[in-house]
Amino acid sequence: MRKFFTAALSVASVLSFCAGAKADNNITYKITLTNVTHGIILTPPIFSLSKHKTNIFKLGEPASLGLEMAAEGGATDELRAELEDKGVQDVVQTDSPVPPGVTITVMLSGNRASKLNLASMLLPTNDGFIAMNGKRVFNKARKRTFYLRAFDAGTEENDEICANIPGPQCGGEGFNDAGGEGFVVAHAGIHGESELSGQAYNWGNPVAIVTVQIVRDGDREDNEEDDD
Repeated sequence: MRKFFTAALSVASVLSFCAGAKADNNITYKITLTNVTHGIILTPPIFSLSKHKTNIFKLGEPASLGLEMAAEGGATDELRAELEDKGVQDVVQTDSPVPPGVTITVMLSGNRASKLNLASMLLPTNDGFIAMNGKRVFNKARKRTFYLRAFDAGTEENDEICANIPGPQCGGEGFNDAGGEGFVVAHAGIHGESELSGQAYNWGNPVAIVTVQIVRDGDREDNEEDDD
């Protein structure tokens, strides 16, 4: 059995795709993601900017293979390929998980039309995840904030059995091709009915906060970073 979460953590460095970026991608966005749960770990997130809105998921519809792999095992290579097939300006795969209370920062290049996608698995869950579906990031105030809820990919039964959950809390299996509910829904949280403690791991929404700030705009003379 392959453990995709383990593979995701073995990436030696942040992978960034810039070769396809167009000359008009003259805005640098600083993107921060903060885990605001008390017990959930986020697997290494993937971030991308695209000129056109693209959806990582749609409520009530089946998850793509890329989302299934990300939501069950934390692996983002297939999801990256899906995003690139739809056209990206820039993409970053991070290599470190995000524990509770921790903030990570990445830089992406785009323009005023850029839309942000991101995804990360919630640990310990069977197939819980957070994601953003093509949110426009440019703002005249040079800063935007988004609050992310938890979703269930519907690709694995929520049995809360550690053998079926990867990561440091459980160390079990990541992705497999067995089915679940069959479509993406809002996540109902940890019920504590099997091996996971609801008191230790359950959460309230939002589970993460994303802030996007312009740090360089080629259309402006003032390219100083705004104060936080």
